[in-house]
Amino acid sequence: MIDRRLFLAGSALFCMGAGDRVSDISAQLDDAAKVDGQERIDLLRRIDRNGLPPGLALDVAAALRGAALEVALAQATNAKARYLLQLRLQAGLDISPDALFAWCTRRADAITTRLDRLLQAEGLTRNSVAERLRLLARDPRYLYPDSDAGRDAAVEEMNRWLVAARARLSAQFGTLPPAVDHIAVRRMTQAEEAAGKAGYRVVPSYDGSTPGAYFVDLHDIRRRPAWSLPSVVHHETLPGHLLQLPLQARANPHPLRLRAASGFIEGWAFYAEQLAAEAGAFAQDGRAEIGYLQWMLFRLGRAMIDIGLNLRGWTPDYAGTFLRELQGDPMIFAPFEKDIAKARSDPGGFAGQAANWHGFSQLRASALAGGRDVRALHDRLLAHGAFPLALFNAI
Repeated sequence: MIDRRLFLAGSALFCMGAGDRVSDISAQLDDAAKVDGQERIDLLRRIDRNGLPPGLALDVAAALRGAALEVALAQATNAKARYLLQLRLQAGLDISPDALFAWCTRRADAITTRLDRLLQAEGLTRNSVAERLRLLARDPRYLYPDSDAGRDAAVEEMNRWLVAARARLSAQFGTLPPAVDHIAVRRMTQAEEAAGKAGYRVVPSYDGSTPGAYFVDLHDIRRRPAWSLPSVVHHETLPGHLLQLPLQARANPHPLRLRAASGFIEGWAFYAEQLAAEAGAFAQDGRAEIGYLQWMLFRLGRAMIDIGLNLRGWTPDYAGTFLRELQGDPMIFAPFEKDIAKARSDPGGFAGQAANWHGFSQLRASALAGGRDVRALHDRLLAHGAFPLALFNAI
C-alpha cells in the first residue's frame, strides 16, 4: 500500500525542484540580457530547454532568435541586407518585404473599392476616395460639439460600441480573462485635454480587481468625426489591447522575448479591428465601416512607406503624396511628416506591425480551411503573451 503522506511529500519536492529550475533559467535569461552579441547567444545556448513550460520555452527560443538577428545586423554590410534583417526582427516572422508590400497593396486596393461603394451611398460620388474621405471628415453632421457635452457624448457612444464588442467575444475566444468585464472608455481630465495629451491605456489586472480603461484623446474633437471612433474601440479595448495585454501581464514574458516580438502587440490590435468587422460590428452602420476602412488604409500605408523609403528609393515627398492619395487626411495623432520621419528612423517598425497582422490573418485562414476552432487558435495566440510568430508551432 502506498503511503499517501510520502506521495504528497515527494510531489512537493518535485514541485520545488521544478520551481527551482524555472528560477534558475529565468536568472540565466537575466544574465544574457546584460550582455550582447555572440556572448548573449553563447549564454542562451547553454540553457537546457528540455521539458520547459511553454512560456519559458518561448522566452528562450525568442531570445535566441532575436540575438542571432541582432548579431547578423551588426555584421551586415549594405542597406538592403540590413533592412531585410530589421524587418525579420521587428516582425518576428521570416517574411520578405516584397511579399508584405504585395499583400498590403492587395488589401489597400480591396479596401479602396469597398470605400468607393460606401461613400457613394453617402452621396459622395465625385473625385478620388481620398478626397471624398476628406469631405466626409469635415461634414458638420458627424462632428461632436467642441464642449464638455460633446466630449461626454463621444465617450458615451464609444462605450456603447464596447458593450457590443464584449457580447461578441464568446464567439471568438474560448477562454477570456475576467478583466474584460472591468474596462471602459473614459474622458481625460480637463488638464490633460488642454495639454493635448495623446490617448493612453490603463491595463486591468487579469482578474479585473484593478479595472482598466482607454482614455481617448478628444482635445481637438472637431477632427474626430463620430464615424472614426468605433474602430478605435475595437483596437484599444476589445478584442484589441485591453484583451491581449492583461493576458500578457499574467504570462509575464521575459523582456528578451518581447524585444524579439516588437510587432506582435500592435499587429494584434490591427487584427482585432478586422475580427470585429468580420463578426458584423459594422454591418448596420456604413459610416462606422468607412471609419474602420480608413484606419486600415492608415495602417497599410505606414507599412508601405516603411518599405518604400528604406528599400525602394522613395523620397519623403513621394511618401507624403502616397499617403495623402491613399487615406485622405492624416490621423489626428499621426501627421504624415511624423510618420515618414519614424519610418526612416526605425526601419521595419511599421512594416513589422503589419506583418503580424498578416500572420494572424494567415493562421486564422488556415484554421478555418482545416475546420479547426478559431477560438482555440486565438486562445493559443494570446495565452503566453507576445512572441515571434515564427515560433508559433512551438507552442
